[in-house]
Amino acid sequence: MKGDFRIVGFDCGEDEHGAVLLGTDGEVERTIEVVNRRDEIERVLAELMLAIGPSSRLGVVVESKRSHGRIVADVAQALGCRVWQVNTVALNHSRALEGQPRKDDEWDAYLGGRMAFLGMRGCRLVVESTDEERALSRLTRAYGRLRKVHTQAVSRLRASLLELAPEMLHNAWEGPKVGSKAVLYLLERWPGFEGLERARLRSIEGILHTCRYGRRAPGVAKKLREMARRIEVEPEERAAFTMEISLLVHQIRECKESMDRLHTEIAERVQRHPVGAKLLEMRGIGPVIAGVLVSELLPVARTSTEPKCATYSGVTPLARKSGKSLDSDRLAQGVNKHVLHALYTSSVVAIKHSPIDRAYYQKKLRGYKGHRKPHVAAFIALSRQRHKLFD
Repeated sequence: MKGDFRIVGFDCGEDEHGAVLLGTDGEVERTIEVVNRRDEIERVLAELMLAIGPSSRLGVVVESKRSHGRIVADVAQALGCRVWQVNTVALNHSRALEGQPRKDDEWDAYLGGRMAFLGMRGCRLVVESTDEERALSRLTRAYGRLRKVHTQAVSRLRASLLELAPEMLHNAWEGPKVGSKAVLYLLERWPGFEGLERARLRSIEGILHTCRYGRRAPGVAKKLREMARRIEVEPEERAAFTMEISLLVHQIRECKESMDRLHTEIAERVQRHPVGAKLLEMRGIGPVIAGVLVSELLPVARTSTEPKCATYSGVTPLARKSGKSLDSDRLAQGVNKHVLHALYTSSVVAIKHSPIDRAYYQKKLRGYKGHRKPHVAAFIALSRQRHKLFD
């Protein structure tokens, strides 16, 4: 990055940022501390632009263009600076190579700038996104976080019911499954199933009818009441079970309602986007996956070749191996895991509905015979072929 650029590396924090301006030789020329406030960051960057003169252009390096580094990246782009983003893993690796045992703000700012100066792997140019793409990115990432919280809450609910009523988790159980609407409604009415053993069958059937059990409702209601009567837990522990399960059910309900609201908003925004509307026509792609591809992949696809874009998406057969890691594969640095998950998930769904995708997957599955995880390799190969259509 030597050329006409002067590099300033930022180590961003909540209260203030540490910045290091590199000289033309790539060594420290000036260190700066700036308060995390837009006007202060503008002032510092403007001073640096005047200091380097009109013959050079300022390049800004941040560890993340979100969270702590959001305002720095926005101000730098608004002032016409080029912005690079350093991968956290690559920065940690560079710190280890330099013999720095612990994190240091000034040292990290220097290392980030140095990586951009030398053009090292793990440092990439930040592409500009539209306001619509930024909004979609924020919404889809929020949806993903809520989905993880929902999954964790359901897992904890299963663990609690495994102690309280293990037969509900048996494969032979003919009643409602843990995490279903029927179980959530039942636990809202009788937290911890306390009182269910004395409930009238009509009351239980009424809840099952709201979940469309139809003619099966009377038989399932009897099984549920019999299951509740077999629970044998001491009163004090039963009260603790009741409170724990009640809180988990409330959390699951809140997560589900929030996810529904986010899904509706994402679907409306994707439908209005010209590329998003086309993506929805493809097999295996729903509003959330389309939102991820539009917001995370499209900005990169506008400025990169298809192979580079595929590497960024994680669907290229690149493996980083050396020394003791020769027998293990890991993703190349700088892969966007949100895009990779979206492409992989869409491929898994596509083989169920698209004969062409299914035939390609089966062909690759045969080709990867003997691979440690042939189905994963085949799905990634299918994701790469589908990526060529997205790009």
